[in-house]
Amino acid sequence: MQRLAGKVALITGAGGWRAIGEATALRLASEGAAVAVADLKRPPFDIEDDSGKRLWEGTSSVTREVEALGARAFPINFDITAEDQVDEAVRAVLKHFGQIDILVNNAGASPGGDRVATVDLPKEEFERVVDINLIGTFLVSRAVAREMIKARRGGKIIIVSSVAGRHGRPLRAAYSASKFGLIGLTQVLARELGPHNINVNAVCPGTIDTSRLDSSARAVCAEQGLPWQEVRARMVAQRVAATPIGRIGTPEDIAGVVAFLASSDADFMAGQAVVADGGFVTI
Repeated sequence: MQRLAGKVALITGAGGWRAIGEATALRLASEGAAVAVADLKRPPFDIEDDSGKRLWEGTSSVTREVEALGARAFPINFDITAEDQVDEAVRAVLKHFGQIDILVNNAGASPGGDRVATVDLPKEEFERVVDINLIGTFLVSRAVAREMIKARRGGKIIIVSSVAGRHGRPLRAAYSASKFGLIGLTQVLARELGPHNINVNAVCPGTIDTSRLDSSARAVCAEQGLPWQEVRARMVAQRVAATPIGRIGTPEDIAGVVAFLASSDADFMAGQAVVADGGFVTI
């Protein structure tokens, strides 16, 4: 199905391996979109998957995957928290493709020293998470929205929040605050940009089987004195047991929701925060 033929999508946080951004880039490309694959520039590292051992090179690797589907792709590296870099990156995408029709705000802060009780949470850790998750998303959305308004073509902006943006959880003060904020930003943008035929909606994933989940496990394994793989397995088992669907999500599950919101099928949706969590918090 080529629902997105002729469209250009900019996806932030799209350079990760086994991740929502990667899956979204591939899904939108499979539906006909050209994709600007955006992320921070990081050193390459070795991975092993169904294709065997290989070197993962972030946005370059995802770009090659998109091109293998026969779609156009453009890798671009920038920091979403740096206003000048954001504006320059948007100009670069416009110069390369001539337009931006879809923005997927997927970039997010890595779990780390923020995963502690609020009374023990350092101010700099709170600021780090909010700066990336909320302020960075604001900067990219603002830059792209300005161009969409100028172009008078309409558009779609999708913001990746979280179920933690609907229900606060212990040890997630910075993360939940930033993700709640994203839903508020979604609603404001939807009201402001709707008259320009720009639909703004959010997606709230539950637990998703990504490499980020590995990082979450590593962030808590030290204090528990257990191998991170064991911590991860326990985290997954707990979520599966509490999820009516009987499994945690895949990156492709979220990519499918994003593709819907990016398409004309969602033309009458605005300001929504769509939960995709297998029923974990909604049932």
